[in-house]
Amino acid sequence: MQTDFEALIRKLYPAIRALVLFVIGFTATYWETSVSGKDYLLTIGGGYEPAGNQASLEANVLFFQEVVTEKYPGGVEHQIFFADGADSQEDLQVMAPRTDPASPAIALLDAAFALDRPSLSYRNHEVPNISGPISPRSIQSGLDEFAKRLSDGDRLIIYVTAHGGPASGKDPMNTSITCWRKESLSMRKFSDWLDRLPNSVPIVLVMAQCYCGGFANTMFQGGDPSNGFSKAVRVGFFAQRFDLPAAGCRPDIENDEEYSSYFWGAFLGRSRTGKLAEGVDCDLNGCVSLNEAHAYAVKASRTIDIPLRSSDMFLRHYSRIAGYDSTRIKGSPSDSEKSGSEKSDSDLGLSHFTGDLTDISTLGTPDQRVIIEALAMQLGLPLDAEVIEVIQKNKAQSEVYQQSRLTAGRRGPGGAGGRGSRNSGRREFQRQIIESWPDLENPKDWKDLPWLRGEEGGTIFDELRQLPSFGAYQKSLEDRRLARERATDAELKGVQFRRLVHTMESIVLAQNLPRLVSPDLLQRFQAIVDLESSLFNPSDDRQP
Repeated sequence: MQTDFEALIRKLYPAIRALVLFVIGFTATYWETSVSGKDYLLTIGGGYEPAGNQASLEANVLFFQEVVTEKYPGGVEHQIFFADGADSQEDLQVMAPRTDPASPAIALLDAAFALDRPSLSYRNHEVPNISGPISPRSIQSGLDEFAKRLSDGDRLIIYVTAHGGPASGKDPMNTSITCWRKESLSMRKFSDWLDRLPNSVPIVLVMAQCYCGGFANTMFQGGDPSNGFSKAVRVGFFAQRFDLPAAGCRPDIENDEEYSSYFWGAFLGRSRTGKLAEGVDCDLNGCVSLNEAHAYAVKASRTIDIPLRSSDMFLRHYSRIAGYDSTRIKGSPSDSEKSGSEKSDSDLGLSHFTGDLTDISTLGTPDQRVIIEALAMQLGLPLDAEVIEVIQKNKAQSEVYQQSRLTAGRRGPGGAGGRGSRNSGRREFQRQIIESWPDLENPKDWKDLPWLRGEEGGTIFDELRQLPSFGAYQKSLEDRRLARERATDAELKGVQFRRLVHTMESIVLAQNLPRLVSPDLLQRFQAIVDLESSLFNPSDDRQP
């Protein structure tokens, strides 16, 4: 006897079959056109002035050029706009070479008077083969130049490693890239320029500037959801949300804890500083996709970033989770614009944010499963931990971080742990030093004091350590160092929780999407997912 469920399946079978055939056909067409064409690359890098043009930005571009050379052995057209372009002025901020103190006594005095901080210097950048400065005019000209040569089947990849600014108007997603001479290139203006490119050319963005998540709205015409989607499919991999600053931008290059170093390093098997990239191939098919590079950056990087993709933002525009509103973003289409929105969540059969980590990860893609398993291990969470438990621990971790910030003295004057209440014992130590040796009051005179060096300098060093305030000074310094470490660890652990929750939300949102949107929107979502899942260079068969 036929059950009601079997009858329902028989009734829906033609529609399900038609949808499956469409997706298969669309995917095959997409891959055929994307692989048969050429890739074009555009890099936008550097700061807004010498003091804001840190050496790490140069290092990121040089590393990307290394990746491009490796992955495009036959060459590829690549336009690079960096800092002040070909100008010969000293435009790059770097760490000045450190000189060892002349004696242990001077080293101790340098620390006590806070003179041991790293010093900065400047030089001209060394990025080769650049096309011009990072300016709106240059970037627009570069895109216009590409528009003349792009054709069906081609693909444009745009990498941004620069500074970024928050939105200043009513649209919170209209963030910006900060260009040389502090010119600003907004998301909406950038989207307008992308709209002028051929409609048949898909675009991939990889962005690592502050507030870069706002550029996820480049998936819409003019960057405005009310205009509908752009003619061409556009996707992006973003280091950070639209409302938060990103990690990176340092005058030294020894530390590469930055999203794009992990993202591009996934294709070379190592980061910019040589750290091995392991577990990158999530589906074990022998190739590394853009999605898998993103997943590696999410699971492996220890930064303040909460990376996201265009598909994540698409889901937050058009899908929802029953009884859970934390995924809604300002500027999303209203409920009245969504198919079936007149029905309740129960009538639509929308999934809730429930179950354990295994339940949710099973519904995700291989790269999402890898993220969940890796972050759960890092956080000490069993895979049978319930979602509600993860959310509660996420909130608790946020409170731990706020308290650790107070303890570490990250509040302003007068706050607990702030400068108004603590000074690491330095002031009292300085006072006793000057009382005992008045000649040491002006650090500029130290180099002319021979008794700070040699055997006599060793005696002074011992006497400095015998001052009554030295012990309290050292203990306070150590206490503050440990407090800062605890605050940093608490912050990074909180970020890991947020990355984990974000990934799980996207999985449930994707499950609910077909129940909320029209077939056209579902097709666009699939096109976005397909492009995100493509290879960096589809024609390169030398995958790691």
